[in-house]
Amino acid sequence: MLPSTLLLLTLTGCEMITDLLDSEPDLTTAEAQLASGDLPAAADAYTEAAAAAPTHVEAATGAAYAALLQGNHAAADKYLAAAQASLEAPSPELTLRRALVALEAGKLEEMSAFGKASGLDAGLLLAAEYALAEGELEDAAELLKGIKSSGPVSDAARQYLALIEDEDPLVSGLSETYALWALGEKKVAVRSVDDIFKALPEDQEGRDEMLLMWASRAASVGETDIARSMLDSVLFLPQGQSWRKTATSAIISCAEGDAAGCLAAFEKLEGAPSDGVADAKATAAVLIAGQDRDAAAQLAGSVRSDAAARALLEAGDRSAAQQAASSGALKSYLESGG
Repeated sequence: MLPSTLLLLTLTGCEMITDLLDSEPDLTTAEAQLASGDLPAAADAYTEAAAAAPTHVEAATGAAYAALLQGNHAAADKYLAAAQASLEAPSPELTLRRALVALEAGKLEEMSAFGKASGLDAGLLLAAEYALAEGELEDAAELLKGIKSSGPVSDAARQYLALIEDEDPLVSGLSETYALWALGEKKVAVRSVDDIFKALPEDQEGRDEMLLMWASRAASVGETDIARSMLDSVLFLPQGQSWRKTATSAIISCAEGDAAGCLAAFEKLEGAPSDGVADAKATAAVLIAGQDRDAAAQLAGSVRSDAAARALLEAGDRSAAQQAASSGALKSYLESGG
């Protein structure tokens, strides 16, 4: 239903900031390396450029992205703050990027402040999600109503508003759980939504579809008891969606370390949508990797997609990840030794 904010936004995308500063350095090489997927080389180039010209906006943005990839949130924000300070007027785009860095660092109050200050629709969505997570539905609604553009951000805003404005307080309360999930508070979201589902009437519109989705989410974060309970509560599977119940059962088995049960369940998915099965296998592979790397490789290694490659990479099998990756930036990144 509501997409994760991190899927809507990206710290890169330097095209959002144009002609803010015309000073050197030349970023042609760094940009080419980033486009080719050679992230280590691009990171070095951007970091060097930002050190030489800390007020250069695009250099700072690239260096911040590199720092973020390395888990150095403080450095990422420092690069952006330096560039911001060099401008005559605050840049909404840079302010939004600082919000995204704060989100990645888990500093949600700071994220909300930057989101509001940016004045951009994506920033307002972040601030609204924080308000929802804090139970401030009226404040969230006001922020969401300020989002005017079209596209994924406005779609998410409309879906949040539909939940907030529902007369049933249980349905309205679902808005908080979706926001918690989007902000990375996934276990809290799963536990909260479980309590709501237990109180929802069986004839609630969309109930079974939501149960299926949240059961999969619960399984993906290791809340297997909740996931299983949700699956058991599904009364009528939407047409063509029965495979999702089997796939979620498989993920639960992998999350619990039952490789044999997990693999057996996936064998029952013949004829299911290939993309959906690939994503489910990638999720299951990540969950089982710490206990059974062979099972993880069997699951993800059978799929040729970037999702499978990422799962294998998290499982520690870089060679298999490189083979599984489709052509593009991720494959180039792996081939470059990143």
